[in-house]
Amino acid sequence: MAREATDGDEDVIPLKDLLARSNRLLVLGHQNADPDAVCSMIAFRSLYQYINPNGNVDMAADDVSRLASQVLDTFSQGWSISDTAADEYDLCVLLDTNSAFQLGEKLQTVPYPPENTLVVDHHEHNPEIDDLALHTVVQPDRSSTCEIVANLFDELDVPMTPATANLLLAGLLFDTRRFFYADPGTFKVALDLIDAGADYKACVHSLVIRPDRSERIARLTAASRLKIHLMGDWIVVTSRVRAFEASACRAILDLGADVAIVGGKPTKSLVRLSARSTREFSEATGLNLGTDVMEPLGSLIDGSGGGHANAAGANGTRNLSEALDKSVDLIRNVLQGSMGDGN
Repeated sequence: MAREATDGDEDVIPLKDLLARSNRLLVLGHQNADPDAVCSMIAFRSLYQYINPNGNVDMAADDVSRLASQVLDTFSQGWSISDTAADEYDLCVLLDTNSAFQLGEKLQTVPYPPENTLVVDHHEHNPEIDDLALHTVVQPDRSSTCEIVANLFDELDVPMTPATANLLLAGLLFDTRRFFYADPGTFKVALDLIDAGADYKACVHSLVIRPDRSERIARLTAASRLKIHLMGDWIVVTSRVRAFEASACRAILDLGADVAIVGGKPTKSLVRLSARSTREFSEATGLNLGTDVMEPLGSLIDGSGGGHANAAGANGTRNLSEALDKSVDLIRNVLQGSMGDGN
């Protein structure tokens, strides 16, 4: 549920009441919105419309990933996600991000005063959130934002249609890598979604996509430019591409790295970093790519960063080379505390 009011939070109200009294709603997802972001956005729209049937809701994201577009084509034809937003809303809802900067250039100035902002997210705590939103449903221990939204349907006693169940299961499958990152609570939510009408086979199929030519070139380019940093038994790799940083990270892990950090500069004024690690690495070292690496890099690139133990990212405007070098130093410093220095 939403954050409970304390002596200093007199304006925090129950989530259901907050939605019921907000007649104009804006739902925002992070830039290059993935299936977890997009599917949770549309599901949250359905949740809101049941609670406030006379309310109006708009959805916006700076852009939508190719895979997320494929999922929408499969389960939610007719819904539109804009890349702009109007000026007047009663409530602004951020889904799958807890940072205004992660909304992208087109939308990062949109968020409203904290009392008119709600964040629903599963990433590690971002200090910015205290100034961004008074109302929060932030659960870093959950596998995906879709899992959190699915639980909100149950907690708020809102019925779920099969179409919504399909969207939520597809988003959950995407962010857990088909249950690779999951716990008993995640499996319970998945079973509940199937009971609500989700088609598991169709959800899996909606996430199958061959990378297009430009993404495959980016992966190969990242492999050709990689730098290997040996730290004890661990292999940490950095590289640079123009785009598809997350995809390049996954490809480098498949090549044998324990940690992959890839930087990109898709435009003159934008710098992006993506990081991935194996589960074995994060469990053995306790290193969290979100809080230990990407969050500290946010200020260096004049932006913000965060994420999870195994997957994280940062967006900014400058110092890409310095950030890649710093990421290696940050990882080495953490590992030195647990295993001694490496080369």
